[in-house]
Amino acid sequence: RDTRCPPGRDNAPRVQRTQRRIRGNMSKAAFAGLKAVQEIRFHLCQTSKGSEGVRNFLLKSYKKMKAASPATPILIREASGVQGGMVARYDFGVEKKTSLEGLDEKAVEKEIAAVLK
Repeated sequence: RDTRCPPGRDNAPRVQRTQRRIRGNMSKAAFAGLKAVQEIRFHLCQTSKGSEGVRNFLLKSYKKMKAASPATPILIREASGVQGGMVARYDFGVEKKTSLEGLDEKAVEKEIAAVLK
C-alpha cells in the first residue's frame, strides 16, 4: 500500500490525528483507575514549599485527569498552612487519604497512581 499523499495534499492532518491518539492513550493509561472513584479532593497550600509538588502536578496533569474521566469530580481545596494531600472517595463512602506533603511532581503522580489502583 502506498502511504504517500496524492499530489496537492499534505500529511499534516494524518500526523495530528496520530499524535492526538497517542496523547489520549497515555493519559488514559496513567489514570486508568479514575473511573472507579466517585470523587477526588486535593488539599494544598498556595504558598508553602511542601505543597509545591502538588501544585505543579495539578497545573500539568489536571486536563489529562479530566479527559480520562470527565464525570469524576476533581476538587482542589486551597488553604493557608494546609499540608498537601489527596482524598479519593469510592462507593459507599469509603475514602483513601494520602499525604503528598514534600513530594515532587513525579512522586505525586506515583502516589496518585498507587491509590487509584
